[in-house]
Amino acid sequence: MLYLVRHGQTLWNTEARFQGQFDSPLTDLGRDQATRIGRALATEIGKRETPIRAYVSPLGRTRMTAQLIGQSLPMSIVEDRNLMEVHFGKWEGLTRDDILSRFGSDQAIRPIDWQFQAPEGETLDTVLARVSAWYSRAETPAVIVTHGIISRLVRGIYAGLGHEEMLTLPVSQDGYFRLDGGRIEFVPAP
Repeated sequence: MLYLVRHGQTLWNTEARFQGQFDSPLTDLGRDQATRIGRALATEIGKRETPIRAYVSPLGRTRMTAQLIGQSLPMSIVEDRNLMEVHFGKWEGLTRDDILSRFGSDQAIRPIDWQFQAPEGETLDTVLARVSAWYSRAETPAVIVTHGIISRLVRGIYAGLGHEEMLTLPVSQDGYFRLDGGRIEFVPAP
């Protein structure tokens, strides 16, 4: 069983900035989301003799989310660079308006499109390859703390979805996805 968590809300989420592999701090709401997810996961998983394995992107927002979850659920953290968000190249830290003013109005700003690639950034095929490499060796049960697009790709790999279908999957910062027995279920964190 896998429990898939997107990091809590960040300052740049509230400003609609492309974070990619740059970082911004969790907001008060983001810290609250991570804390609530930790309590919900602890209730579902229950007491264990050993901490549950947690695969965590090494970016600050995911590490902080994992730390807050860990206040309720003992975890053995394994940082994995393959779980890092898409690298948005020259767009990282910018808003859509910033991108349009710096790169011109004809630049397509559609990261939820399989053909997307920001200048000097990663292609989704490259990202899918690294996420697939992680998935092929991941051990269960485990908690995964990662990012929006990576969450979509992990669920897409798990469900055997095509490229375009993966990118339409919902993401949330208010709960986690339980991947078990071929099913994917979103569990809200009250």
